[in-house]
Amino acid sequence: MKPTTTKALPCAVFGHNYVKSKTNIDHTIEMKCSHCNTVVVTDHHGNFENNTIANKQISDTLQELYRLTKRFSKTKAAS
Repeated sequence: MKPTTTKALPCAVFGHNYVKSKTNIDHTIEMKCSHCNTVVVTDHHGNFENNTIANKQISDTLQELYRLTKRFSKTKAAS
């Protein structure tokens, strides 16, 4: 990982210093790095996800597209 600014240098060397910024309605916690302002969200199991809203929408759309292609390929093969 190459830091783009000198402010992100401690994150590249020592890792991020996450601070809890807010708790969402679905009991996930949004955390922000105090040095480089990187935002991560924890899931229900405590794992970090780097999905921002835009990335989550893209990911959901790709998953739906994959499900649709699998469903239509099964019906095509069955006929």
